[in-house]
Amino acid sequence: MQYMIKDLMRRKVIPAMLSIALGIVIIIARRSAVDLLVRIMGGLVITCGFAFVAIYLTRPDPERGNLSMVLVMAAAAMIAGLLMIHYAEIIVNFFPTLMGIFLILNGLSHLTAAGVEKEYRIPAVITGALVILFGLVLVAQPGFIVNAIMIWIGAFFIANGLMDLILVKRMNRIFR
Repeated sequence: MQYMIKDLMRRKVIPAMLSIALGIVIIIARRSAVDLLVRIMGGLVITCGFAFVAIYLTRPDPERGNLSMVLVMAAAAMIAGLLMIHYAEIIVNFFPTLMGIFLILNGLSHLTAAGVEKEYRIPAVITGALVILFGLVLVAQPGFIVNAIMIWIGAFFIANGLMDLILVKRMNRIFR
């Protein structure tokens, strides 16, 4: 039993150190990390395009669908993947802007509800104004939310690694 615990502790140290290192890299190189993630996702989308064709070709004849539809789906996936790889930075900035527009519209709906609902007028106005304000920040500074999210992700990786190291240290004391 004690050998299994010590083996577990040894196997936890390296992933904990890698988690801390990855968290530090993500925090330091936030923008590059997000661009790399979008490029990896683009590669996966391209792979899905090839998979559409491979699945179609490996099916028995009676189960095969429309070849032209499969080829259109595969081509669309491959083009989308190539665009993700080539225009990663634009895509990274596009999604927060899109979220900002959505929040602005949602905030306007809260303000509209405040005009109709007499009982909840003040909370609806406050909520609507805050949501619109946050939406405007996202539209004006799309990189802001991306940086904030990457800092949080990096901090969680660091915290995860530190907690694992603390766990190993405590278990080491218990089983000595």
